[in-house]
Amino acid sequence: MRQSNRSLFERHRCPGDPVQIPPGSVSGLELDAARKQKVKNGDSPFLPLATILLPSKVDFEKLASMSVVAPIPDISVAAETNAPQSTDKTESRSSTQAAWFEVRPEHLPVWNSVLLDTSTSLYQYPFWNEPYRPLWLTPRYLAWGTQDRPQAFVSILTIGFGPAKIGLVFRGPTCIHSRAGICSVAIGELVRWARSHGYIFIRFTHHDPEVLGKLAATGRADNFDAFPYFLDYPIISPDYVVSQSDSDEETLAGFDREVRRKLRRATELGYQFCVETSPEALQRAWPLYQDCSRRKQFRLERPLSVYMEAMRLGQVNDCVRLYSVHHHGKLVGSTLVFRDRDTAHCQLAAFDVQHRQAAVFLHWHAMRDMYRVGARRYNMGPGPGSLARFKRQFCQTPVAYPGAITVVTNETLYRTWKFVFPVAKSLRPTLRKIVTRLKS
Repeated sequence: MRQSNRSLFERHRCPGDPVQIPPGSVSGLELDAARKQKVKNGDSPFLPLATILLPSKVDFEKLASMSVVAPIPDISVAAETNAPQSTDKTESRSSTQAAWFEVRPEHLPVWNSVLLDTSTSLYQYPFWNEPYRPLWLTPRYLAWGTQDRPQAFVSILTIGFGPAKIGLVFRGPTCIHSRAGICSVAIGELVRWARSHGYIFIRFTHHDPEVLGKLAATGRADNFDAFPYFLDYPIISPDYVVSQSDSDEETLAGFDREVRRKLRRATELGYQFCVETSPEALQRAWPLYQDCSRRKQFRLERPLSVYMEAMRLGQVNDCVRLYSVHHHGKLVGSTLVFRDRDTAHCQLAAFDVQHRQAAVFLHWHAMRDMYRVGARRYNMGPGPGSLARFKRQFCQTPVAYPGAITVVTNETLYRTWKFVFPVAKSLRPTLRKIVTRLKS
């Protein structure tokens, strides 16, 4: 069952080993049973990675409902090891002055856990952004507030150096209090921070038009994607997001009736559903993904190494699953799914050409397993072309998001960038192929 939506820091643990997974593949039901057995034995299904030192008598419901600009009871974060006090100027702000400060690398595992208690999108998590470093994308992580009272967070993937940097923010910034929106003061200070740190512009995407409106109001902004070379966002096609219920029957009731028939048929044919979490499992399944991409003429958006590293980092918080379907011992279908607190995101999916009928079987069991972990929604991703027909079996009405906006922080260099933009755009396919070959 899904864990309750408690306020920030009340449940601060990194579920690094929720289940002792035996060698080989196990089913989603076996994983769920193992979790329940640990609880029955009086053991916690989670292993702590960091400790939050809380003051006594904190009213967490009041904390969760506070405005982003309201003071928060003193909260201090302590890692498992006693790290020395930082002398970094970025972390030596006054305890009473709210500002954007950079998060130290050793605190990133803590922030993964913090964000898992909020409605923050997967694309803002450090474990999702860190693997992009070998692709010449440097993530920078900022928190807004004070050191002991952080109230907002943003991950900025950065290209370039010195006074010629470009920033990419996917579905951020975010407020770490679910019931509060990020304030205009914090957004304005974020733009000023970017200007003072040598950014030409930052491209933002966000599910909330109000946040994009506040960003646009900070000064110079274009309703234009000035860097369409690295996309984690359904700009053209909307997402097919499946909302789930506690019971299988209630969830199935919202699907096309063909889903039930295909599930029965897959069971009759003897398909077996398996769950794995190790990066090595993806490496073994990678030839299936490569074969499917060649057959359907689409490209794998990231090198294998990036996905494997994201799996390794996501394991710590139980945020990743590799689901597969086998037929008579042969791998015939696979999907890689990451999750944030509320939503499971299907990042990759591939099937053997002779076993496409297993697709419904695989996604059904994957979404139900993710629901048991806590993700009430299952995002199947965009549905261009014939994919839309398949995904409409699960979700009749896809979810559309606002387009990207570009916030300009250096007008002179931005004009230069727009001049070379058409040339750079035409080189995109070639550059992506080179990067993929170098990093695969």
